[in-house]
Amino acid sequence: MGRKQKLRQEKRNIKNKAAAAEVTAAAAEVTAAAAANAAEEKALALEDQLPKSDMYVQALYMADTDNITRREQFELFKRGATEDACIHSMFRMGKMLMHAHMALPWFLEGAIRGSFQCTMKLLGQFYFTKTFQPNRKADALQDYWGEITKKFHSGDSLVDTMKILKCSVTQECIICSKTDTKTLTLKQCEGCSVYCYCSVGCQTIHWKESKHRNECKQVHILNKYHKPYAKEIRDAVIRGDKEIPSLEKLRYKLGLTRPEEEYIEFFELTHNGEKIDPNDYLVGREDGTLWVGSTPSSPIGTL
Repeated sequence: MGRKQKLRQEKRNIKNKAAAAEVTAAAAEVTAAAAANAAEEKALALEDQLPKSDMYVQALYMADTDNITRREQFELFKRGATEDACIHSMFRMGKMLMHAHMALPWFLEGAIRGSFQCTMKLLGQFYFTKTFQPNRKADALQDYWGEITKKFHSGDSLVDTMKILKCSVTQECIICSKTDTKTLTLKQCEGCSVYCYCSVGCQTIHWKESKHRNECKQVHILNKYHKPYAKEIRDAVIRGDKEIPSLEKLRYKLGLTRPEEEYIEFFELTHNGEKIDPNDYLVGREDGTLWVGSTPSSPIGTL
């Protein structure tokens, strides 16, 4: 074989390899998509196991027949959530509420009971914080609920994206972006093991000014009072148990049961007499509890 023939053959081989690689990549994408769809179907099937209250069913039926206003439908969902602890009603309420800090408690109520849809709302709407301001970042909460979500939907692209974000977070100082060198070794937050710091100074800034103290304490609450009992709580909800001690203790620890007088001003979008941005009140208070509760006697907020 002459030199020119060899060159032509090499070019053909390169093209063939590239074409084969494209076919392999396309096949992998199809396989991944199929796995994601199967995982989603499984997750939604699990969601259907969660009991639906009569109020929830009535609200959907009346909406289908155009025989109900948005306010009336909301009130039925509210009754389903507060009187019957219906997770489907909690999810619908969260979607209908106008302000994020008012919707968050209801999605969290659903998530701690094992709702896939509520958990994905937490991740996609509240804790997926790549572009958030420092005092709104919640990578540790994102990591916690991402791990919970993978039990239901490991193929989801949002979870894959969170893996990338977590990798970027843990490989550099969260404040100054310094990385490991021969003379510098980053240290992880001992509380959540998500963020890294190059110095005590950066850790202090993140802990106080960026309010990681609040987030880290909420993660601690979830790790202690939710993670070990997550399956137990979900199974009890599916059975329709009226009393679930581990759930009630968790709700108390998260501040979901706090008296409404402690947060009623937030319904008017004020705190200590000043106007607030609801997005500044998603991570939690200094003790890790939510700013706004979800007790049955509380007002719900603005549609």
